Amino acid sequence: MAHHVEHLHSAEAVDEAIFREAETKRLVIVRFGQSAHADCLRVDAAMAAAAERIGPVAVLYAVDIDEVQDFNVMYELHVRPCTVMFFYGNSCVDVRGPCCRDDIVWAAYGGDDFAGIITAVHERARAGRRLVVLG
Repeated sequence: MAHHVEHLHSAEAVDEAIFREAETKRLVIVRFGQSAHADCLRVDAAMAAAAERIGPVAVLYAVDIDEVQDFNVMYELHVRPCTVMFFYGNSCVDVRGPCCRDDIVWAAYGGDDFAGIITAVHERARAGRRLVVLG
């Protein structure tokens, strides 16, 4: 079955998506970036490939930062063409690589890798951790 990543077109839609899942114990993953950028296209493809596998634990969204600019300064989204953020229970889950957040190149991951990351983040978020360091 083919899946796609739903695009959100306003700050209100982003907030609603996060709030809607707060009680479901599912992660909300939002890809912020310039939708036509090659890195965003690769991340969207990886997310779509992982969607069926991670459906019970996460929902996936994409937001074009040129269209929805409300979060650009708050989350420093203008620094990179593609940023993936995780939310659980209405709170942000900070996902970092072994050194720092900036060393994660989301576009380098395929669907299976992305699904594994989402599963690991979900398990740790359910355990109450709001900082997840990927090894």
